[in-house]
Amino acid sequence: MDKVSAQQRIDEVQAIYREWLALQPKLVQAQKDWKKSVKLMAQLEAFYLQGEYRDLFERLEHGEDLNLTTEGEYSVMSEDAIWNAIQEQEQQLWQLLHFAVKHLDKS
Repeated sequence: MDKVSAQQRIDEVQAIYREWLALQPKLVQAQKDWKKSVKLMAQLEAFYLQGEYRDLFERLEHGEDLNLTTEGEYSVMSEDAIWNAIQEQEQQLWQLLHFAVKHLDKS
């Protein structure tokens, strides 16, 4: 490899490294976001799976006038909103795990 080619290669790899460095704060923030997401989902799961959802749903079924207005998202009293969110988060976590294992297991 001549001097010009060597310099071009160093510059190319330096740019790749610079791009990787720029991603690091975003990856750290993503980890924080995942931790928060898991805590929030634990609260949603408790509401949905430990009977509170069912009790409130039955009250609505029996005509109790509760305000289900949202800011544009599905209501937590929709039969599938929380269940689908639980499934979606689990799928995303499994995908992250598979991604991590694939890139950590070098054998």
